[in-house]
Amino acid sequence: MFRLMAKDILIQKKQLLFSLVYLAFILFAFQGLGVVMYPMGLVAITYMLSMTDCAYEEKNKTDLLLNSLPINRRNIVASKYISALLYAVMGTLAYMVMITIVRLLNIPLKTYVLSPEIVISGFAAVCLMVGLWFPIYFRFGYIKMRVINFVLFFLFFFGSSFLTRYLESKKYDPWDNGIISFINSQSDITIGLMLIVIIALYMILSFLLSVWFYNRREF
Repeated sequence: MFRLMAKDILIQKKQLLFSLVYLAFILFAFQGLGVVMYPMGLVAITYMLSMTDCAYEEKNKTDLLLNSLPINRRNIVASKYISALLYAVMGTLAYMVMITIVRLLNIPLKTYVLSPEIVISGFAAVCLMVGLWFPIYFRFGYIKMRVINFVLFFLFFFGSSFLTRYLESKKYDPWDNGIISFINSQSDITIGLMLIVIIALYMILSFLLSVWFYNRREF
């Protein structure tokens, strides 16, 4: 599985460089969004690298080669999910390096320290996107879902903004009731742990669905 993940990274060296440039652009162009810059950038980078990887593989018919080798299809699917999370980690590290450089050089840009809530919201947005995108990809392939790609990108690109703002400024609203009231009454740590558990279950179900679809595809 490690070799599959290494392949995903090595085949798109130029795209990795472009994603860093894109992240720097987000830091510059979306100053008015505040801490929302981080999850939006994380979603954009992860989506960009994951989509490019899948596009390269379909263009070069890599699936035909992989399925002719003694490799379990479950491992092929798992490598895509892990690679996507690895892209998110790389994006987080790149963001931290960039804001450090901005502060050291006194560049007139607003920077925001990554709190646990912001990091969780960023990875939650990435997982929501990945968990929805990959089952569709493994069911239909990249070419057939090109239109869906744009819809999902904008949905999660701006959805991550909403999620971050909610976690950052959680307040009790007397008009809320039921689940919303229960969530608002919990501490930030409790909400973070609940979100992690929910996202973990969501990703497991997404992975199992992707494996089920992929096992039924013919190459």
